[in-house]
Amino acid sequence: MTGPPVYADENVSRRVTDALRERGFDVLTAYQATTLGQDDASQLTYAASLGRVLLTFDGRDFRRAHSAFLTQGGSHAGIILLPQSPYADRNTVRAAMMLHWLASHEGAGSLLLNWNDLQRRLHDGLRIPGFDNEGVRLALGRA
Repeated sequence: MTGPPVYADENVSRRVTDALRERGFDVLTAYQATTLGQDDASQLTYAASLGRVLLTFDGRDFRRAHSAFLTQGGSHAGIILLPQSPYADRNTVRAAMMLHWLASHEGAGSLLLNWNDLQRRLHDGLRIPGFDNEGVRLALGRA
């Protein structure tokens, strides 16, 4: 199962973007798009113009960019906020889960999803198709 197309901002590591591609995701990076160094509002506008979900570890700044973008009448394919982790495998599983979770909200539009929201639901027993208990444990930091 593949998820929505992704635009990964410059703080998402190449190990994560390559691993997401190996899982079947269509991932465009800020490096490939030559958008390195652009501010968060520009990154969001760019991702929205392509209809791609923005993947970032920069939650604080993108919460503000998201709010301003919507206030100005913009819409986007979604923003996924992940916490920084030194473990690329954990980051990849979390990103993949979040992308699949976002896809299950199809039609909702312009959602900002935070890892903590999904983490709570996983603790409560939510399971995302394509992820076994080992994947859930890895995502939750228990593997």
